[in-house]
Amino acid sequence: MKTSLKLLFAALILASCQSSKNVSFRQMTEEELIAYNSTVPLGDSVFCFEDVRTGSHIRKKHCLTLQEIINQVNDNSHALGVLNYGGPGPFRSSGGGVGFGVD
Repeated sequence: MKTSLKLLFAALILASCQSSKNVSFRQMTEEELIAYNSTVPLGDSVFCFEDVRTGSHIRKKHCLTLQEIINQVNDNSHALGVLNYGGPGPFRSSGGGVGFGVD
């Protein structure tokens, strides 16, 4: 009885997390992120990073989807004028979505 009650409780928690659009990825463990990423397409996979800002010892956790990371790399590259390819950039795909310059 206790085991089935625990399983029901876990299923309800997972169902509530799945239906919520505002999932807090920063509070998830690595195992929870791996489980979440296995249920979504590659471009929607979430990756979290911890960084320490200059002048601070406080670590801040940032979580972004792979598509958001690619978009930031492209935006920053174009803003800095780093790209010398004369094209859309090495990480942009021609068909939209996740792309690494290889179709």
